[in-house]
Amino acid sequence: MSARVLSPDEARALRTRWVAAAWGLVWIFATLPVVQEGLAGGARGTLGAVCAVVSCASLYASCSLSLRRVRQGPARPGRLDPPLIVLGALAAAGAVAGVGEQGLQMLVFLTIALAFALPWRAAVGPIAVLGGILFLIPRALPSWTASEGAWIALVGAGGVCVFGRYIMEQRRAARILEQRAHELEINEERNRMARDMHDILGHSLTAIALKTELAARLVGAAPDRARRELSEVQSLARSALADVRSTVNGYRELSLAGELARATSILTSAGVRADLPLTVETVDPELRELFAWVVREGTTNVVRHARASRCRVRLTAVSIEVADDGVGLGPPGAADGHGLEGLRRRCQDNDADLAIESPPGGGAVLRVSARRPSPPETPSHGDAR
Repeated sequence: MSARVLSPDEARALRTRWVAAAWGLVWIFATLPVVQEGLAGGARGTLGAVCAVVSCASLYASCSLSLRRVRQGPARPGRLDPPLIVLGALAAAGAVAGVGEQGLQMLVFLTIALAFALPWRAAVGPIAVLGGILFLIPRALPSWTASEGAWIALVGAGGVCVFGRYIMEQRRAARILEQRAHELEINEERNRMARDMHDILGHSLTAIALKTELAARLVGAAPDRARRELSEVQSLARSALADVRSTVNGYRELSLAGELARATSILTSAGVRADLPLTVETVDPELRELFAWVVREGTTNVVRHARASRCRVRLTAVSIEVADDGVGLGPPGAADGHGLEGLRRRCQDNDADLAIESPPGGGAVLRVSARRPSPPETPSHGDAR
């Protein structure tokens, strides 16, 4: 049973949840010394420890909500962010007052929450203010000399998080632009197809309509001429049908370079390392469409069935090989399907041999070789990045 392939949005959401969970563990371990210090300091310290826990929980919740919101698109703070940040800031002040110098750790959490809750330009000012406060505290309280360099950690963490927020916003904007460009390409292709169909069928259908009307009027008066007109209508219809088939076949042609780019995107989205060629110049031009179908069928099978961690494609002038390190072919006949059957027919039409193997080390190899001499060229390969 093959695992379901996650969409790019689902994969990003899963990564965000894992990052949030990892951050939660880091925040818990960083808060434990503050809580331990407070519990050892009497009633005031215990109150400070409680404030530290409340500050950590509220600021972590704000940070998690902000990560999710920025990933989904909105850049402004949500309705829950201000209350959570205010609560976290007040609790952080209580932790510093109750626990003492150790409680300054909570200001670092406040900085991280602000960096992700606010647009990156707006977060710079509050982080600078917090850095200045942390810089002045050891100088105002000489007994807190152990925290003299804490402002550096605060500014560093804030700067890294602001930069991370900026990168998230830019990636979101890039995805939106890419989606819009793809939609424009689809619309342009539809318009081109509509123009082609109009050019191909417009003249023929107009002529057919006129000739059938003429034949209908001539059936009683001039049957011989009516038969000639109907014969011409039949010829025009066959010619139009041939033109339509030729045009549709032209739309079905695949680009090897395009299929390699598509395969890279699909494999990466599925968590499979793509080791694909960077160029197709070495391939015989007459075989590029066939090899494009091989890439499409091979990578589709890898994503759907192989449960692989890596997929490799190798090209020569007259051969292509798609290999993976997955579960292999399985029981006899498991590799057969409509896609492979269609690929076998294409190989026969192009005088090429198709072979599917399961190497001793595991995985599967799909290989297509044309029955023609191969010039002495170096196989083209490279990692997709």
